Amino acid sequence: QWYCDVLGFEIIFKALHPAHGVYFYFVRDPAGTGLIEIIPMPPGDDTRLNDFSTAHVHLAFDVEDMDAAVAALEAHGVEMEGPPIKMGENSLLFFRDPEGAPLQFVQRPKPLK
Repeated sequence: QWYCDVLGFEIIFKALHPAHGVYFYFVRDPAGTGLIEIIPMPPGDDTRLNDFSTAHVHLAFDVEDMDAAVAALEAHGVEMEGPPIKMGENSLLFFRDPEGAPLQFVQRPKPLK
């Protein structure tokens, strides 16, 4: 539900995994261009996210207005890993979902193609 409430995604499919007794979800981004499958991690299990020195995987989402995106995250109580940073012409913001998955907003002067 967090991806819907905070990032504007829509749950398009939800099912119970019979062998593991957990729900999994497919959510669609607000632009309708991508799907993410989410299988919630058990509380306290961050073993797949704790070693950024050897691997770094995160989801990045384009935003048109970084200030508005920051304000929306703050309104939902999301803790960010600092203010937006500049990398070349892009503005980047890092934060995590409630289970600790690393996420990023990117404001670009022109879209990637």
